[in-house]
Order: sequence, then structure tokens, then C-alpha cells
Amino acid sequence: MMYQNKRKNIYILRGLPYAGRGGKARKLKRRTGVIISTFAYFRKYYNSQIIPKYLHKAHMWARSKALENIERGVDPVIINNSNMPRWHMYPYARMAFRREYWVKFIEMKDTWNVSLEELERRGGGTIPLPILEDMKESYEPVRHVYDVLNDKYSRRKWIGSKEMTSNDW
Repeated sequence: MMYQNKRKNIYILRGLPYAGRGGKARKLKRRTGVIISTFAYFRKYYNSQIIPKYLHKAHMWARSKALENIERGVDPVIINNSNMPRWHMYPYARMAFRREYWVKFIEMKDTWNVSLEELERRGGGTIPLPILEDMKESYEPVRHVYDVLNDKYSRRKWIGSKEMTSNDW
């Protein structure tokens, strides 16, 4: 008899905007999964218009939705944000890991195989080239969930934060 993994999965997609995360997320979703993204916040509340001053609120909303679905046992949960630095992934990795989900990181090849100018063109200029450059420069490699959970900067940023303690992640 073959061993079957009974744990639920969270996929943390990593890559620049317009590098293929949306298509990958839809392929991973299956019938019972859920896709969480900050863009969904803007789609829901601002007719898909990204308003920079509300980015923090959008990220808090996405983390809240992720936790809600993890606590409901949804499988898989797919985090479709750029997730370039480790500290962006820390809340998702921690809330999932503490609730016995397998945490899997999936990198989009187009982040590295396509020029930033091409990614800007794909997005119709909605995210300017300098912002894409900054996002790409913020990339930190991750091989395992412990690379994120044990990251000193991430821990300093999140441990004891009001959001973390009030949501028990």
C-alpha cells in the first residue's frame, strides 16, 4: 500500500507581476482550493484599480482571507502575490505551518526569463518599470519553509506584531 500525504497544502507563488502567477494559481486550484491575492482586494473594492495608498490594507485583507481559509481546512490555499522578500511570505508560512499545512514555494520562471520591459508591457504599464526593478531587487532565495520561518528580519518584523498576536499566527 502506498503512503498518501494527508496534509493540506499551501502554495506560495513567487514572481513579478505579469510573470504567470495567475495562470499557475488557476492550474493549482482544483475544485476545492482557493486563490488569495492582494489584487482580489482591489478587484472587490475598487473595480480592479490598484491604489497604492491602500496596498497595506490589501495585504492585511489577503492575510486575513488566507487564515480564514486555512482554519476552515481548505486545500489547497494558493497565495498569489509577488512574495519576493522572505518577510512577505512569513505570515502565510507561519499561519499554515502552525496548522500542519505543507508549505510549498513555486517560482515563476518568467520573473527571470523575460525582460522587465516585457513584463511592464504585459501589464499595460500599470506597474512602472522602476517599481518592477525594485521588486526584482528585493528577491531573496528560499529552498525550504525554515528559510522563511527562521529569517531574522522576518521574525523581528512580525513576532509580537498586533496583527500576528490578534490572529494567532
